[in-house]
Amino acid sequence: MTVLTAPRLTPPLAHHNDLLPVQQDIFNTCMDYADNARDTDAFIRAMTIAAKAIKVDLPTSGCIVMCACPDCYCDAIFDSAAPGLRRAEQSGPYNLPRYQCPACADEHPTPIED
Repeated sequence: MTVLTAPRLTPPLAHHNDLLPVQQDIFNTCMDYADNARDTDAFIRAMTIAAKAIKVDLPTSGCIVMCACPDCYCDAIFDSAAPGLRRAEQSGPYNLPRYQCPACADEHPTPIED
């Protein structure tokens, strides 16, 4: 007999709305820089500062993202390599991936396939 259990969702690294205004500004600016970075070094520098702004170490994936759920105003910030993510955009001219966090992907997944 097979028993299925609900997957454990990886908790977010932070929530944008819980950050102080100065942390939000630094995080947002760094994420914009990372999104427009022309080389890996600039991307990693921006990601490192963004991670420090939310008081976490940059994950080994080298990339943190904020939930891009098109159905709600989720403010979860998470490791882009966290399990349970769902791609929220099929393509685009971005350096940053666009993902729904695991909770949004579970509650109201986008129609785009992983």
